[in-house]
Amino acid sequence: MKTIRWFSLAILLAVSGLVRGAEAPLTLGLFPYVSRGQLMELHTPLKTYLEAQLQRPVEMITAPNFAEFMARTQQGAYDLILTAPHLGRLAETRDGYIRVAKTAHQVFGVFLVRKDSGIRSLADLKGKTIMMAQPISIIYQLGVDELRQNGLVPGQDITVIGSLTHNNALYAPVRRESDASVTGFVLWDKADPEVRAQLREIGRTPAVPGFMLMANRRLPAELIKRIQVAVLGFDKTNEGKAYFSATEFKHFEKIDDKTMRQLDPYTRALTKQTP
Repeated sequence: MKTIRWFSLAILLAVSGLVRGAEAPLTLGLFPYVSRGQLMELHTPLKTYLEAQLQRPVEMITAPNFAEFMARTQQGAYDLILTAPHLGRLAETRDGYIRVAKTAHQVFGVFLVRKDSGIRSLADLKGKTIMMAQPISIIYQLGVDELRQNGLVPGQDITVIGSLTHNNALYAPVRRESDASVTGFVLWDKADPEVRAQLREIGRTPAVPGFMLMANRRLPAELIKRIQVAVLGFDKTNEGKAYFSATEFKHFEKIDDKTMRQLDPYTRALTKQTP
């Protein structure tokens, strides 16, 4: 009888282990465009919604910087990624990630200076300093391209200072860490009124498609489809309306080939930088 009881217990433990394995959290990798705390606060509604729709826990994780996030994406550390547009394209072409959806908003950079500054245009930045996020970021690429279009060669006509996040760049002129900065429009639009009161916009970059939600190819196709159906309907819920208002992402929509091809120049720039 003891043998039978132990055998039955072993079967129960094995079954419960399989159940726990089936309930293993899906990892949602969040591109670290702001601090970890801000990321978790902003995207918890999306996590909660996915958990309810999929009946499965979702764990939000990120990385300490853009380069590490890109590396962890390549290593398959995430089941899902919500990432900058060009990194979504790179995840597809280099790492085999599957398209789920993209945000309907557009990504572009805003050039900022202090209101008491004599700088009135991008041309006035000659001989000045400007802070922007890491070269891997698409805002950096857009910002540098716009400077060049205005006759300013980084490292020659203007000094570019790197920052860990777009949020850090936003505050740089206020803190007098640089004469100007480039940050994402959404962050600028959502900035604290006291900060906005001290800054002035002097230019913008061209716009590119919004953030990409991509799925690791190891996920079953049926699960990826369920995730896609879920997020495409998120904006119809009260929680979704609050989420899209807070993030200014508008809503999720499908990703087409034209959108992805538009990002290829920025992806090629990343590939050149990647060993």
